[in-house]
Amino acid sequence: MYQFDKYRKFLLNRVTSSREIVDYIEKTLATEEEMAKHSFHKILVCRWSDGNLKLFETLNEYFGLTVIPVNFVENNLLTSFYTNSLMLVLKILKMDFMFPYCRNMFSLDILLNDKTSTECFDEKITVNEIVSNIVSRRFNEHRELNLSNFCEDPVLKEKKIHFYKLNLLSHFKILMIRMGRETKILNLSSNNLSQVPLEILNFFIKGDLIGVNLSNNNIPSVAELQRISSKIEKLWVEGNPLCEEGMDMVTYIRLLAQKFPRLTELDGVPLNEHGVMLPFFKHFVISADSKTKMVIEKFVTLYFAHYDTNRRKLEMFYDIQANLTMCTDFDETPEDMLKDPYAMHSRNFLNPVKRAQVVDKNKKFYRSRHALIAVISKLPHTVHDLNTFNIDVLKHDIKSMVIVISGVYKEISPKHYKERFLHFRRTFVLYIAPKSYNNVLTSYMIVHDMLSVSLATERIIRNSFKNPIRNIMQFTLIDPDPEDIVNMCNIFSYYTQLKAHEAEARLLQHDWDFKKALKQFTVDFKKGNVSSDKFMDDDFSDMSSLLDDEID
Repeated sequence: MYQFDKYRKFLLNRVTSSREIVDYIEKTLATEEEMAKHSFHKILVCRWSDGNLKLFETLNEYFGLTVIPVNFVENNLLTSFYTNSLMLVLKILKMDFMFPYCRNMFSLDILLNDKTSTECFDEKITVNEIVSNIVSRRFNEHRELNLSNFCEDPVLKEKKIHFYKLNLLSHFKILMIRMGRETKILNLSSNNLSQVPLEILNFFIKGDLIGVNLSNNNIPSVAELQRISSKIEKLWVEGNPLCEEGMDMVTYIRLLAQKFPRLTELDGVPLNEHGVMLPFFKHFVISADSKTKMVIEKFVTLYFAHYDTNRRKLEMFYDIQANLTMCTDFDETPEDMLKDPYAMHSRNFLNPVKRAQVVDKNKKFYRSRHALIAVISKLPHTVHDLNTFNIDVLKHDIKSMVIVISGVYKEISPKHYKERFLHFRRTFVLYIAPKSYNNVLTSYMIVHDMLSVSLATERIIRNSFKNPIRNIMQFTLIDPDPEDIVNMCNIFSYYTQLKAHEAEARLLQHDWDFKKALKQFTVDFKKGNVSSDKFMDDDFSDMSSLLDDEID
């Protein structure tokens, strides 16, 4: 206690530094005095012109310590902040105030023991405890840790703790290890991240983590990211430069699936056995307005993903006073109409006399979000074939958007129904209103939804649900283009030494399933059923040892 009183508000610089002070700090660090944990030292840097982020990164790199500044103040002549790190003070003293890129540190002073934690935060508490409390409050009952916009947390702002980058959390090792064991969904959105923060992610991927939200950051690429072998099934990356125009959607999907091989959902869109199915984009015929294209891609992807899985979630798409109408041309008996939910809500049945016998004539126009969702939820469960979608944008200005979508879906019906394929045409009218958050984003809400349904023709049925995009998970091509055929044949020839036409024939025989074709070739080769003229050269005697290994 005497030492703390003796050096209270003591100005340290190259002139006033002494061996006695160094010994005092070393002794304090060794004994872990409680008083030292609640003492804050003011660092004053004169004429620093490279900005606060560069200052703290330089201190971190030069002294090997992470600095979390408190009460940071910056102006043209003097930059100052508080720290409770005695180790930082000690290193500055031991390095004789030498500063990186400078001959000396006459421009730096330290006001030792200038404040207590009570004076800084109006309570006796450490920075570690404050950060731990904030992180703990952001963990909910669904085991989601929401670190979104963490650096702007109100408590950090109130306490004047300058948490200048999210990666500072990686230095709270005990806290991160504890949270890593418990967290299933990790939300890292809106933190101005320039790359995937592996320093933080590594604490979580060995636990029960299944979802990571990296949306609305500043990540331009994941090319340098190694393949993450973890349980991560859900990933959000929207709102990053990575997703901006210039990258083909299929390339974007393939790239992320390679880095996160166990994905089942990407940007809120479920994956299926064929990877991420978004082939309808090739039918998207409007002007080359990048903003319109972005909105349409997002809307169509999310709307029909929810429609096919959980229609209650569609409430967020509709205005509170939204309208719904349905039209059908089913020509069925009254008995069938009673069973068919479309008949109960359609405006124009082909046999209106019979319709009137079983259906309330007033149930044909639905106003309000609640009524609309109630009707949609009663319709049979569906699976839409996005490969059949045709999308037209009739209008898109600052006030509204009109979209017409046509395509095919099939019903997943109760056991007493046979499977039906339906052709639909859907017109959405959306109004556009600015959001309150910084007035930057816009909100699109459906005000009119007009659905027309008819039974699909035999020709449409034959050509539906047949051509999903290539299966990126199983190394199998589905409906490959010429470039894919050449690449796959080259790979197969490389492993088998077969000539190109023979490689193509074997792959074609197994529907472009690389593993099946390779397994069959192994069997044929070991039995001596592959003649030497099938190979690129005659010397293939060393292949037997290669093929002895089981093909996984």
